Amino acid sequence: MTKVPNDLRKLAKFMEYVLGRRPDAFGLLPDPEGFVKIKTLLQALQGDPEWRHLRPAHLNTLVVTERPAPIEIQEDRVRACHRDRLPIVTAPTSLPKLLYTAIRRRAYPVVHAEGIRPAGTPHIVLSPDAGLAANIGRRSDSAPVILTVQVALSQAAGTRFRQYGEVLYLADFIPPETFSGPPLPKKKPETAQPTAEPAPPKSPGSFFPDMAAVDRQGARKTGRPRRDEAGWKKERRRARKEKSRQGS
Repeated sequence: MTKVPNDLRKLAKFMEYVLGRRPDAFGLLPDPEGFVKIKTLLQALQGDPEWRHLRPAHLNTLVVTERPAPIEIQEDRVRACHRDRLPIVTAPTSLPKLLYTAIRRRAYPVVHAEGIRPAGTPHIVLSPDAGLAANIGRRSDSAPVILTVQVALSQAAGTRFRQYGEVLYLADFIPPETFSGPPLPKKKPETAQPTAEPAPPKSPGSFFPDMAAVDRQGARKTGRPRRDEAGWKKERRRARKEKSRQGS
């Protein structure tokens, strides 16, 4: 029989704890069959220096090496093989005054106006631990917006809270007047359409002048006739003189 390395045996016990006893401590909410997505599990462990190196290959090795296998993998999901100690969703006997949840930054303007609804999960997941709420939020946004829920106000407005494990609470809707968060991001001013700039004057040498037009304009300005016009008038005067001599 192949001996299981100590670090793999340690991983087996850790997975039994995370997936079979206290998923809530890591911000995990298994589905009704006890599965969580492998990607979500690995994201939940990113904050633990000892386990942040964990990859899907390690889980696959655990399944084929450890006997009996502590976990079961189905496609992109994983669950503990022994789930009799898993928490169940219950109606809480008491509630904290404040609960925290995280949302994506781009959703904040809508959430601020219309309230919190589940996004990508069956329920809104909340915690009395703001740090845990932030860790959950970072699975979908690197810098999520953390909202503070006034539990009594929310209950009075109709929110029904349920509890999962020791540190997770669930809700289906939280009205906008019952939570607070950071100021909304300022809207960027609309950029004015650039106006067309007048065409720069043409520099000398960029075109060839119409010399005939220049000549005509020059003639009008100076009052001096052009050479062809002066010759015609001179010829006309000479013809008149010649006609006068013939008639005398």
